[in-house]
Amino acid sequence: MIHLTAIEIEGQSEAGRFGGRMTFAPGLQVISGPNAFGKSLAAKAVAWCLGLEPMFGRPDNDPTFLPLSLREVIDFPDQLGVRVISSECRLILTRHDGAVIDLARSATHDRAFVSVTEHTSEGPRHSKLLARKDTMRDEHAGLQRFLFEWFGWPRKGVMTFDGREVDIYLENLVPLFYIEQDEGWTDLQARQIGRYGQQQVREMTFEYLLGALTAVDARLDRQRNSVRETGLKVEARGIASRIDLVLRRSGWALEWSANGSLREIEARWSSKTLKQALLSGGHVDLAKERVALTKMTESLREALTKGTLDPSNMSAPVTVSQRVVDLKSRRHELNSDLRTLTQQREATEQLLDSLEHRLLSATDVHRWKATGVGRLSHVECPTCHRDLDLASFKLSAHSVDEVAAHVEALKRDRAMMRRSIEPLLNAVAATEAALLNVDIELREAERALATVTAAVGPIREQLARTAANLSAYERRLDRLTDTVQEIDEIQAAIERWLNAARTATAIPPAADDLKSRVEEFRRALERYLRAFGHSAILDAGVGSLRIADPQYEPYLMDRRLRTLGSASDPPRVVAAYTLALAEASKLTGGLHPGFLVLDEPMQQNPDMPHRSLFTGFLCSQPRDTGFQAVIFTSLLPPEIARLTDAGVDVKVLEGSHFLSLNPSLPN
Repeated sequence: MIHLTAIEIEGQSEAGRFGGRMTFAPGLQVISGPNAFGKSLAAKAVAWCLGLEPMFGRPDNDPTFLPLSLREVIDFPDQLGVRVISSECRLILTRHDGAVIDLARSATHDRAFVSVTEHTSEGPRHSKLLARKDTMRDEHAGLQRFLFEWFGWPRKGVMTFDGREVDIYLENLVPLFYIEQDEGWTDLQARQIGRYGQQQVREMTFEYLLGALTAVDARLDRQRNSVRETGLKVEARGIASRIDLVLRRSGWALEWSANGSLREIEARWSSKTLKQALLSGGHVDLAKERVALTKMTESLREALTKGTLDPSNMSAPVTVSQRVVDLKSRRHELNSDLRTLTQQREATEQLLDSLEHRLLSATDVHRWKATGVGRLSHVECPTCHRDLDLASFKLSAHSVDEVAAHVEALKRDRAMMRRSIEPLLNAVAATEAALLNVDIELREAERALATVTAAVGPIREQLARTAANLSAYERRLDRLTDTVQEIDEIQAAIERWLNAARTATAIPPAADDLKSRVEEFRRALERYLRAFGHSAILDAGVGSLRIADPQYEPYLMDRRLRTLGSASDPPRVVAAYTLALAEASKLTGGLHPGFLVLDEPMQQNPDMPHRSLFTGFLCSQPRDTGFQAVIFTSLLPPEIARLTDAGVDVKVLEGSHFLSLNPSLPN
């Protein structure tokens, strides 16, 4: 366990040395001072010394969340607008075993480093660590790396939305035990970093501080598996696109989809190879077709080199010419079919789009009729505001059931159109592929016709025709060979994908004590909420509160607790949540650091009944909570007396401001 020992600020101004110091005791401690005294400055000095400026939306090493009195100009009681030359924040932490560290960071110069002093039995040991850059990765000079080791915190990873694995950083954990007054009271983990793009970081930080490391590891494994599955699905779509390209080019019709879940794709792709699917679904026997082309090529080569020629045979030009005519006629038919299919596809797509819009409108009407939202009791002219008779619009009245039936009919029509558009798309693809093959054959036939026409005499015409046919069949055989080779390469990619998919198995839920830890937290949270006087909790029965994952948010029955109660209740939820997590972590041996910083909780509910409730809560707390809770606030004299009589450690700050001129401070 760690507790804050002291916060110090020192600086040099044109009027001389200035500074301030606050010391803290273990357990519950209330720091009371007037508004604008500098209590929030002290709280923010903690964040600055720990390198937490990203939590305030600032870039690395940017101290602009600190007040101007620490960076540029400071006011003293007898001197206003004094220029600040330099300033430094210092945080002193004490560990349960007596180890002490001193963290000092300048707010004006050399802000990228934190000076660390470790007080050991052998004397002080000094080091200068990086506040932000490589703060976790650098094992020798990273501040967060050092703090995690000194706190006794294990490093844990979390996946980002772009598929990278990063650490859980200190600024991810701090919003659960450091509540500052600007935004910290607006919501649970209000200062949680969002721009890092970490997945489920709110859940993982809660589990981490609660000590449920097995649950953290299991969540990370599921994230890794999810990233792996996403990559595999992207790869599967790439493979399916390659297959679709080969099929279109060859004019084959085959359904090889990458749709569905990873397990569904794996089941389909592992049931048969691509060649087997072509044979059974596309009726394409590649081996048989290759043998036929090879035999035809050998036969033509034999006829060209050794065949007997008939000098009286004059049919070669006619045969080749007729071949060209037939192919042109075939191309014309395919173009006509393609135009028809394209028009049908476009009409179907337009109809499907129209159905989507109609379905959206009908769904909205059904929701409005069912809920009554948007229903008008009367209609008036927007110009003269004269009431209009609804009958003049000649509207049809429909019941909720009639509109619901209409919605279902539209859904059936949409499903039917979706089923009908798929064969159209396949037909268009097959026709385009057939047209491409006809174009190739036509070019070959026209070249053969030109060669035969140029030949002189029947013998040369027959030789030219045979040579042209041989060349055409050889090219067809080469194309088929290339296609078979490409299919083999794709099949190898499919096999690699299947092997990778089999290893991406689902990660079972972690079998640890997470449930018991969360239940301990729930009981503590309900107790704190009742002590704070949360109106919705007071009205509900004992045990009605539950904690829901994701984000471990408190629910009352089926509604989020933050949406219930009065406008003054959300800050109570934040305070109770933070205190309950510290208590549950202590009871379950978690990893909570053991200290809380709550800045100005009473400013969230400044009226007297709520102040009295909060004061009563502080009076009811045991002096030894097992963790340190430092509360910065402004108490009235009767409240101070009440707390002091109850034995609460109240420290009343003296003077007009935390920072004052002090020539005795060392230079």
